[in-house]
Amino acid sequence: MTDDETKRIDTPEPGDPATTAEAGPAPSAQPTGAPPAPPPATDASVASDARPAANPAPAPTYAGMAAAPAGAGAPVAAVAPASNRGRWIIALGIAGVAIAVAIGAMLMMSRPTTPEALRYVPGDSPFVAELRMDMPGDQMQNLGNLLTHFPGFADQSTLPDKVDEALSQLVGMVAGSEADYRTDLKPWLNGALFVGAAPSGSEAGGADQAVVSATTNGAVTCAAAFEGQAVTNESYRSLDLVLSADGSMACVVDGRQALIGDPASVRKALDAKADGSGMDKRAEYASARAALGGDRLATLYVNGVALQQLMPSESEMPGMPAFPGMTPTLPAWMMAGIRAEADALVFDAVTAPIPAQMTAGPSLLPMPAGHASLVAPILPADTMAYLEVQGAGVALQNMLIQLKEIPELAQPLAMLEGLGGAGGLVGWIDDVGVAVSLGGTTAETLAPEVALVLIAKDEGTATSTVSSLTTMLGLAGLGGGVQVSEETINGIQVTTLTITDLGAVIPPGTVPGLEIPPMDEPISFSIAARGRAVVLTFGDGAMAGVLNAGAGSSLADSAAFKQAAARGIVNSQATMYVAAGATIELAKGFLPADELAQFQANVAPYLDPLEAVLMSATSDATGARSRVVITVTNP
Repeated sequence: MTDDETKRIDTPEPGDPATTAEAGPAPSAQPTGAPPAPPPATDASVASDARPAANPAPAPTYAGMAAAPAGAGAPVAAVAPASNRGRWIIALGIAGVAIAVAIGAMLMMSRPTTPEALRYVPGDSPFVAELRMDMPGDQMQNLGNLLTHFPGFADQSTLPDKVDEALSQLVGMVAGSEADYRTDLKPWLNGALFVGAAPSGSEAGGADQAVVSATTNGAVTCAAAFEGQAVTNESYRSLDLVLSADGSMACVVDGRQALIGDPASVRKALDAKADGSGMDKRAEYASARAALGGDRLATLYVNGVALQQLMPSESEMPGMPAFPGMTPTLPAWMMAGIRAEADALVFDAVTAPIPAQMTAGPSLLPMPAGHASLVAPILPADTMAYLEVQGAGVALQNMLIQLKEIPELAQPLAMLEGLGGAGGLVGWIDDVGVAVSLGGTTAETLAPEVALVLIAKDEGTATSTVSSLTTMLGLAGLGGGVQVSEETINGIQVTTLTITDLGAVIPPGTVPGLEIPPMDEPISFSIAARGRAVVLTFGDGAMAGVLNAGAGSSLADSAAFKQAAARGIVNSQATMYVAAGATIELAKGFLPADELAQFQANVAPYLDPLEAVLMSATSDATGARSRVVITVTNP
């Protein structure tokens, strides 16, 4: 439909030339008191739809039904102006119905359909895996765009053949000449494939059970699954159930759906479809899939209750100390999935709401909500690897609170009370970040630069903490073995300590049972306060890299990090980043010459497009979510 449905449609009055063309010329004047005649309609479709007929046409029909047209040239009866209101009401009513039907049709067409294969998976299956070789929704286009970054996939018109070729090579590497992907496997992968599994000890049963529900091309038979084997046949729900000679495997084809698994699981799958008790009716699975969202190449669903039953209890781990309050209660469900984007491969995992209290134990501090990173903006742009944990101070306090409940650790941890307890020791910390960069070094001259960043509650706390630490370390070196120097970098005072004799700092016997080995070379580190950040660095140039990083020259502003972060979770509580390109280049430097030549020819072309890997995670009252993003460079 190309007409503009929002344009005004005027109802013609008697005497309108558009409606009286067959009856004769229009009168030169309107009757006294009648409204002026509107101009002739210029849009033929609008004029035709809006023109009233002498004999009203039937109401519009839908779903392929056509309305009978009004007779051409029929005389137009004079209509009193008062009747215009009724015609407007009817027209608006018909338009409302038409709009409602159109919206309903669009919603029905855009709603993802439940794969038929899922109806065969028993609803009590604790583990459900999904594989979509048919690449639903936008996955075919996204995967094609992603693969163009790699050798051999530039021509999108040959993408299906290229994917088949790659899978054929993979199957050949695994199965040799015993299986061919195109002839043996692809006919069984013509749509959604689900695997429902129930390991022994789960709620679904005592013995291991599993069933594969595959959407085929409609031409497969169970004979292919048992080629060269003796089989027996039985009828089950009016279908031919084929069983292996030893009774361990069964196969059945129901239209385009094929089921393979142990006999009990295959029969249970047929029952689930017939009785309407499949996983497609399971509310937990529907909630998990909705939380995961988007079209996916593969998914994995786990029932938390079943997984909890598989975890060993304290009685099954003799000799292990009890950890009060630390035995986790798993969420009701967990689900993970893989999705292709135009420039990234995305792995998502989601959970149901996490139980507020794991087990009976001490009261814990609430974890703070995630926020924009304060660490990435002060790290150098050439950072190769980076890890940030928000709320680290609270997490450390909770860990110490729980450890104190262990009788064996209660006395040693009581010493912390002299330092102000857990709160006094780490309560000043909000977030923690660790970063590693190479500073231009190679495998031959490897000298990594490491930065530890502690985000304090405020700038005053960061400054006083650095002052206390430098004073304490300086006092520790009064007996010798420590050299202290100071410098200013970008207006910030930096204190560097070089330990030349660890034994002088920690005299023998100070810590019972601790023997101080001789030092091969001095240990040097620097400490400084930058805003709310307490920065501790190891390696030449590491502190300068952090203190000189700023807007436009930081990790947060680097193109590779920004591309990966844009696909990650916003305001994640935990973030890990690896510059894939720099890591691969570093790894090449450790390969012998002959292996490097083979690597460059056979492997490097498929790894070189990789740019970054970013993991982000967060949790709140609605559940936990984590995401791993693998990005690629532009072609």
